[in-house]
Amino acid sequence: MPRDERSRRLADLIKRRVAGRVVGAIRLDPRAMARLRELGVVDDAWLADPRADPLDLLRRLQQRAREIRERPSLLGDIGVGSVDVLCCESEDRGPGALPDGPDLTVAFTDLEGFTQFTRQQGDREASRLLEAHYAAVDDLVAGRGGRVVKRLGDGHLLTFPQPRAAVLAGLDLLEAPPGPLRLRVGEHAGSVVVMGGDVLGHVVNVASRVVGAAAGGQVLVTAEVRDRAGAVPRVAFGELQPTLLKGIEEPVAVCEVTRG
Repeated sequence: MPRDERSRRLADLIKRRVAGRVVGAIRLDPRAMARLRELGVVDDAWLADPRADPLDLLRRLQQRAREIRERPSLLGDIGVGSVDVLCCESEDRGPGALPDGPDLTVAFTDLEGFTQFTRQQGDREASRLLEAHYAAVDDLVAGRGGRVVKRLGDGHLLTFPQPRAAVLAGLDLLEAPPGPLRLRVGEHAGSVVVMGGDVLGHVVNVASRVVGAAAGGQVLVTAEVRDRAGAVPRVAFGELQPTLLKGIEEPVAVCEVTRG
């Protein structure tokens, strides 16, 4: 099997495993079901349908981003992370291989400890924090020539035409965290598919797993980002480390980026 096809199948398998875990947990958790009913995301008939596609739930959650911003505890209640939902493709790809697309640097961000913060402070305070965070992200990303593709809860999916800009934006974002929380950033670069305003493909999937390996206050990038960015003034790239990422068959070389 060609490597690209294997990567696509693996990416799809990861998404379906995440979705299957979420749906399975909801079926066993009346509280989670009640929370989803509040937003009209699912109903008993959908959960009782054995033919229902678990990925459909993640797509529905993407479409309810505004409500989730106002009630951030929802994702924590159903046991799914914002990045898991964001990397779910929002449109069906259809059969066959994905076409080659533009070469972009893809970045995911999320906030360390956001679920705990929401539980302690409540939805109202968490929603206020997100409003301020969204405004800061919008300004910083636009200032580096990037694009906010989508966001959900505390997570963002960003793209940049220039890898150097993506690296600098990641560091900018670390220095503007909301309130008591710390941001983490993961980036990967390569060919993506742009569809309906979304970005799809293996590069997106890898970037979503890189951020999962980062700690709060840390930017991790793959070798592809580092090599494409080249030397960046006053920025230091750490030593590349082969890293096993969740759902990725082979180790991925990643390094930390800091102000030099």
